[in-house]
Amino acid sequence: MPRYTVHVRGEWLAVPCKDGQLTVGWLGREAVRRYIKNKPDNGGFASVDEVHFLMRRCKGLGLLDNDDPLEVALEDNEFVEVVIEGDVMSPDFIPSQPEGVYLYSKYREPEKYINLDGDSLTTEDLVNLGKGHYKIKLTPTAEKKVQKSRDVIDSIIKEKTGSSSST
Repeated sequence: MPRYTVHVRGEWLAVPCKDGQLTVGWLGREAVRRYIKNKPDNGGFASVDEVHFLMRRCKGLGLLDNDDPLEVALEDNEFVEVVIEGDVMSPDFIPSQPEGVYLYSKYREPEKYINLDGDSLTTEDLVNLGKGHYKIKLTPTAEKKVQKSRDVIDSIIKEKTGSSSST
């Protein structure tokens, strides 16, 4: 039974296929269905039917025709990408490598800041930072702590390089 690894936004999904006569479009819909099922917020979609997408090979970025049978269009274990209409690709996207691929849906730069002081970061703050709700600012106190740490590291390096040149 052929299997495909399909990238939908930031997730890689393994999609088995029982019938090679199923189409590239079926593979895309099945990958989106699995993506929606496994995301806590359904990936922002109410149903698979509202998702408009294109399919492309990861290696070489070849655009695929949704009507082509899988057995004709793809090799077993091939990596493919679901490109959802309206999504913006990160400049870090490396299509032929599953590790380190980042595709963001309608990314918007956050307008709010969170001040990091080195003492009061909560779990909720950390989750919201991870979701991209905030930009980070260091408080003056935190900046002084960072500089103090940097000075310690610099002095250790200076001691190590000074002692190795004298031996």
